[in-house]
Amino acid sequence: MGHHICALVVAGRIDADRARSVGLRAELVRDGVSVLPIDHYFSAYWAATRDRDTRLDLPDGLPATFPGETVLCDLVREVTGAEEPRFGIIQTEYFAGFGDQWAVAFAGERRLTADQASINDALALLGVQAKPPMDEFDTIGLGTYRSNPDHLDRYADLCDELGV
Repeated sequence: MGHHICALVVAGRIDADRARSVGLRAELVRDGVSVLPIDHYFSAYWAATRDRDTRLDLPDGLPATFPGETVLCDLVREVTGAEEPRFGIIQTEYFAGFGDQWAVAFAGERRLTADQASINDALALLGVQAKPPMDEFDTIGLGTYRSNPDHLDRYADLCDELGV
């Protein structure tokens, strides 16, 4: 079975109603973090509709489908009410035990993770503490979240309509 996800991981409390109003729905809420599925279409859509074409400070070597628009930080600010929210962007592409993962953690727009950070590195910076024998990834249940939900499919069509 594969593991193909992309999500914002937000430290602290979020306003669920406000999150839903901008298309964010929590897939997991555990150990002080919320996992909110997104994809590059979601990010491109919100960047285009808000006329926010700047990018976050991302390391080199991320896949082209890794969302990095600054509007993601704007959305996290809105759903947390924090001026400098702590959040991460994660992505996995695994099948039959082979694949890769990518992660970047931020405090506001300031990158916290080094280049080539793992999801566990980013989660630790967001305050997740591994509960042995599990790592941070499994401590918050990411092993059970295998693919992004269907509600994100609409953003590909919305991007087509906007020409982005």
